[in-house]
Amino acid sequence: MNFAIIGMGYVAEKHLRAIKEVGGNLVAALDPYDSVGILDSYFPDCRYFNEFEVFDRHCSRSKIDYVSICSPNYLHEAHCRFAMRIGADAICEKPLVLRERNLDQLLKVESQTEKRVWNILQLRLSDVFNDMVVFVGSNDVHDVRVRYVAPRGAWYDHSWKMDIGKSGGTGTNIGVHLIDLISCLFGKWNDVEVLSRSERWVSFIVRFNSVAVKVDLSTKGKAERVIVMNRKEFNLTPKINNLHTKSYEKIIAGEGFGIESARYAIQICEELREK
Repeated sequence: MNFAIIGMGYVAEKHLRAIKEVGGNLVAALDPYDSVGILDSYFPDCRYFNEFEVFDRHCSRSKIDYVSICSPNYLHEAHCRFAMRIGADAICEKPLVLRERNLDQLLKVESQTEKRVWNILQLRLSDVFNDMVVFVGSNDVHDVRVRYVAPRGAWYDHSWKMDIGKSGGTGTNIGVHLIDLISCLFGKWNDVEVLSRSERWVSFIVRFNSVAVKVDLSTKGKAERVIVMNRKEFNLTPKINNLHTKSYEKIIAGEGFGIESARYAIQICEELREK
């Protein structure tokens, strides 16, 4: 299996390790910045490009089975289109897109090319999430609170992540991970109410048919990733290993999370920005 990767930021190493562990071969990497020495530890013979046009030409002439997308959020849709256009499936980091209408556009390209777009929703594969599914299935869940603190330093204020047009804002950029889990647990949502917000944090309520979920997200403070249901705490903070590899294994088997899997979370994130 031949892979290409777009974006060599901090999350890319998880993809490099997963590609290696599933027996894949990375043949091309794209990033506008040339600090990509991490390739040496995984695929030292991988061709590196810092210009999309040259990368495009190389990939179009090569046999690429999958394109792993680790680029800034606002570029995900375009890079998924690129992958399918060259005859490859796309493996995309969260959020898949920033707006729901982009999901429908990608579905059309899937139909035209007969290729697939796969989400990396690795927390759904964790033992902790499995425990939550069992808990929701066997209890009358009436009180749910989400606390997610992903500490980021001063650099964060000057990065593309603070540009709401590029990242989707705090609610999307860091929140989509846990918003995906609660939407997977409780299904169709009815309303989003914003309680308070700043550039670095947001507090809101998502109302589902069966329960209202209180969510607090922040990029300042001690790292915390907790979902509390009926006072029972499910802690996602401890390091969880190999979930990207598990995601890749399922994708290769045709059992990954497709475009529709992202719909509720993308809807909620988009609504949150509009409030």
